Amino acid sequence: MKKLLVVGTVAGLFGLLADSSLAEKGTQAHMRQKLGYAQGVLEGLTLERFDLVVTNAALLRNMSQTNVFLLTRNQDYLARSTNFVRSVDSLIAAAKDQNLAGATEAYMRVARSCVECHKLFRREQFLKSQTDGTFK
Repeated sequence: MKKLLVVGTVAGLFGLLADSSLAEKGTQAHMRQKLGYAQGVLEGLTLERFDLVVTNAALLRNMSQTNVFLLTRNQDYLARSTNFVRSVDSLIAAAKDQNLAGATEAYMRVARSCVECHKLFRREQFLKSQTDGTFK
């Protein structure tokens, strides 16, 4: 019975993800939450509160591990996500060492990887919209 419930739940979730408007709203909320954690990292760096940096960076890292985009099996995204995680890991290590310069450099790499990934996927989304008319 439990197995049937799990299978039904998973099938229902995939059905929801198939609805592009729901998936888009979920993605936007997910990315807003990531942005909040990135802001928390910046606040921690600015105030030299390394505990705040470590906490928010760990939350960022955890979110990237459960990101819905992983379901797409997009190789470009997977490569960029791996680089993002490496940058976040460097940030966490520098913050644990209370190395402000190292943590700041690592944060800049994290931010750069975010910008580069979004640039790629905005373009991809635009090109897709030209063929199916879904761009908003």
